[in-house]
Amino acid sequence: MEYKDYYKILGVGRGASQDEIKKKYRKLAAKYHPDKNPDDPTAEKKFKEVGEAYEVLKDPEKRKLYDQVGSDWKQYQRAQQQGHGQGGFDFSQYANQYGHGRRGGQRVEFDLDDLFGGRQAGQSGGSPFSSFFETLFGGGGGGFQQEFRTRGRRQQQGQDVEAIVDVSLKDVIEGATKTFRLNGEQVKVKVPAGIEDGKRLKLKGKGHAVAPGGTKGDLYLKIKVNLPPNIEKKGKDLYHTEKVDLYTAMLGGTITVQTATGRVKLNIPPETPNGKLFKLSGRGIPPFKSSGKPGNYYIRVEIELPQNLSEKEKKLFKELANLRK
Repeated sequence: MEYKDYYKILGVGRGASQDEIKKKYRKLAAKYHPDKNPDDPTAEKKFKEVGEAYEVLKDPEKRKLYDQVGSDWKQYQRAQQQGHGQGGFDFSQYANQYGHGRRGGQRVEFDLDDLFGGRQAGQSGGSPFSSFFETLFGGGGGGFQQEFRTRGRRQQQGQDVEAIVDVSLKDVIEGATKTFRLNGEQVKVKVPAGIEDGKRLKLKGKGHAVAPGGTKGDLYLKIKVNLPPNIEKKGKDLYHTEKVDLYTAMLGGTITVQTATGRVKLNIPPETPNGKLFKLSGRGIPPFKSSGKPGNYYIRVEIELPQNLSEKEKKLFKELANLRK
């Protein structure tokens, strides 16, 4: 581990005031916060470095030790191992002050309020500080207990929860408001028109808290669209299969079709072929949270052949067959 220039990490001069250091730290902590950079694996490392630098430079005593030891930290480490100071500087008094080599009791305050309520640095396991920091201020293998805490209250990141919400095709076409209970609390969620199967809706702060009184996570609602067995979705278009008896298909007539959003009357022309599509313009899926035209609703005719024919019906069909020869 090489010497770490905390002033350079924060981007301030060695004569910077405490207000200047704090202001710069806040800006960098917000920039590199892991929650704001989920796809950047280097963000958390930079976030920890900024936190480590601020932990030292915000404290006058730690800053004083850092300024005096600085790049000579390895010399300081050897002096600690030998049990005496070097170069006329009493390293041991600082080691005792910061608990180096001691067990339990001592605290290193890491002001998580300055992290805007973010997750604790290093929460993924192990010490959030470098060996350079621990050599100067204690911790690590020496049994030093590091306790990260806010000003008198613990901040624990809540737990996110995912639930499945069943919606009908009508809900998708028209939009809907769903009400359900979660952990004894009534929750309302608006399902936007045009939402697709598998989409997730986020309800901030409706998840679980890790500890009583702690921050709640978020609730993610995964949409499951229940399509009727006779309806197929292709993009924003819907294809509805409707059975029509042979006689209506041959002679024509009017049928009533129960669509996803209500009943419609459909005129069947004489000699309608099997599989013919009837188009209901604009009655399909609307665009999801965007401008544009909705899809169309198609009704596909499926001709039903008569079953269990009587002797008279068979005779009539034979006469019809002879007429067609």
